[in-house]
Amino acid sequence: MEKLEVIALIFTNRCNLNCVFCGRKEDGNAQVNELPLEFWLKVCKDAKEMGVKRVNVTGGEIFIRKDIHELIRSLIKDDFIVTIESNGTLIKDEDIEKFKDYGKNFSISVSLDGADEKTHDSARGEGNFDKTMRTLQKISEASLNARVITVLTKENYKQIPLIVKKVYEDLHLGFRLLPNIIEYGKGIEACDEYGVEFKKIEKLLNEFYYEYLRKDDSNKLSVELNMALMPIDIENHSICPWGKHMLGIGENGNVSLCHVSSNDDKFIFGNLKTNSLREIWENNELLNKFRNMDENKLNGICGNCLARDVCRGGCRVHALTKYENDFYAPDPQCQDAYEKGLFPEYAMEDEKRDCLYL
Repeated sequence: MEKLEVIALIFTNRCNLNCVFCGRKEDGNAQVNELPLEFWLKVCKDAKEMGVKRVNVTGGEIFIRKDIHELIRSLIKDDFIVTIESNGTLIKDEDIEKFKDYGKNFSISVSLDGADEKTHDSARGEGNFDKTMRTLQKISEASLNARVITVLTKENYKQIPLIVKKVYEDLHLGFRLLPNIIEYGKGIEACDEYGVEFKKIEKLLNEFYYEYLRKDDSNKLSVELNMALMPIDIENHSICPWGKHMLGIGENGNVSLCHVSSNDDKFIFGNLKTNSLREIWENNELLNKFRNMDENKLNGICGNCLARDVCRGGCRVHALTKYENDFYAPDPQCQDAYEKGLFPEYAMEDEKRDCLYL
């Protein structure tokens, strides 16, 4: 059996913002079955016994909870590699000082969706750009292991070079570009209004971002693009370990394919209030179905892709949300690229095969 290596837990579903493309469906101020610190400490203890090495802590906005540092301290003490995600607006100077004490196994990711106040705040709410930039400046001054995450939208498309320059060159932080809004939660409606078509994504990457990736010896830059769509000479691939080495845990204890899908029955394997993490990992039928998925049965372009044994059909949450009734549906990112004539021929098993879908 594959070894569980990463858990991504939603420490809270509450949030002080109400972002237009949020993967959550409910209002950010909701408090639904939020679990106490003791629950999470027990979960992480069980994970440690199973050999888990990395814990990603996300939300919601995790700094809404006053006990966030107690969780982080416990994880660091137990030698986990810890990454936290935040919108950066609630982080204070005293939080930065605590971050310094967590050492080399701690890192933080902060969301930034514009190079200026107007653009960023159009997605995340008025007054938040200045708060986020202040936090990023403080993080940079503290020389913390950190990166910025930017969701590509029609509003910030032309600003990506400015954002990368500010983050990577001026602040010396890492940068991760998310070129697609996942059609999940509020993202379903946001895709049409804010999403960028793949042709423009490819243009941005080819004319600007790939050159940064080629020169990046520090491995601080990345783009959330499926392996087959990346140029052959760039080996910095982002491959999600869903089902094989990773699980998500929702704020209510649901265990799922990833944290994004923790409230969707299609991806939920059980709940830690009634089943142990080990029991779910080793015995759940739905999880085993995902884990043992036959990549050779993938439909659309994914079934004709030379990277399918590694990529495994890309994001299953994205695929099964967009194409609801097909377990072997293609990843929408790659299928869209193929149907627009932009899927690279070098990644195809048979260049002449018709891979249209639906």
